[in-house]
Amino acid sequence: MHRQQLWPLRHSNSLLLALILVLLLLATSACGASSPPPSSSQSQDNMKLKVAVDSLSAPFLPDLVALDKGYFQAQGLTVYPTPFQLEPTSPQMAEAIHSGAVEVAVGGLLTEAFLVSQVDSDVKVIGQLQVAFPNDITVSNKFLQQTGLSETSPLEAKVKALVGKKIGVISTTGQTGGFVSYLFHLFGLDVNKSASLVAVGNNVSAAVAALKAGRVDALSFYKPVGEAVQTQGLGRIFISPLRGDVPQMQGQLNSVFYAKASLIRAKPNTFKALVRAMDMALAFIQKYPDQAIKILQKYTHIDDKTATAAAQDLRSSYATTPIVNEQGYNVTASFALQTGAVKKIPPFSTLVDTQTAAQALQGFTPQV
Repeated sequence: MHRQQLWPLRHSNSLLLALILVLLLLATSACGASSPPPSSSQSQDNMKLKVAVDSLSAPFLPDLVALDKGYFQAQGLTVYPTPFQLEPTSPQMAEAIHSGAVEVAVGGLLTEAFLVSQVDSDVKVIGQLQVAFPNDITVSNKFLQQTGLSETSPLEAKVKALVGKKIGVISTTGQTGGFVSYLFHLFGLDVNKSASLVAVGNNVSAAVAALKAGRVDALSFYKPVGEAVQTQGLGRIFISPLRGDVPQMQGQLNSVFYAKASLIRAKPNTFKALVRAMDMALAFIQKYPDQAIKILQKYTHIDDKTATAAAQDLRSSYATTPIVNEQGYNVTASFALQTGAVKKIPPFSTLVDTQTAAQALQGFTPQV
């Protein structure tokens, strides 16, 4: 009813009609209030994440299991691209997260998170994947013959035998090169003056080929490179933190998943789904280690003999929960400082988001 139609009416009728109009307006407003447009934060929490991993290798097996077994989808989560985008060096992953080109390092290294935190205080570690250092020093048969040493020799003797040798790594500035630097540092040696680090590629076959061809005397590589060398009769695993050869590295937190805190706040349900998917993957590895290794084979193309040899050591290296262990964090912090990978380590409470994982897993039992 238009306002000009009310003017000729008597006073009482005018009041009645005015009251009706007010009630109609209130009802209309109430209807609008019950269905507000979605806020920007609600629209961002879309259960989708752009992710990357460092490599398709043992430290990131939980990611491969979650993808292969459909655990991301089971939690209503879409991760892309698949196969996973690779950021093969720590600086590359750090830059991808800092720039926003990648939302989550769904399989990255804690040392990378330290690196990102130096340039981006917004980064947060959300959860853990592997809670032991999976790299070995593997040497050729020729090396063993020349030195007269074996895998049971004292650690100091083994490290000093590497002086003057060519050691194959993924990256001289990454974790494989850092491991050699750490070992040399333990005995007062400077790896830059005492050995030659040679980048030989980022996969099992390339590493084995380099040792077989004699381009390097030893390898500093993630498992199961050492097992592949042994099963082919080319050499032996010489130093293995997983087997307790380096007591200072026991319990070291290795692979994690991390993202920016601002993104976690904007997509709380999405990140909680990610935590639950990773919890399922970790549970699967513990319950079905043989099947988990088959999944690793699918992505790394290692043979059955190598997979079997690596299975038991690897199983014990994975976390039983994604909730980050502070003691393991501190062991890795010491490692990173001594290798020179970073100059400063943020406190655990500053870098680790302990709430998201705890909230995600409250009342949750992984069914695998």
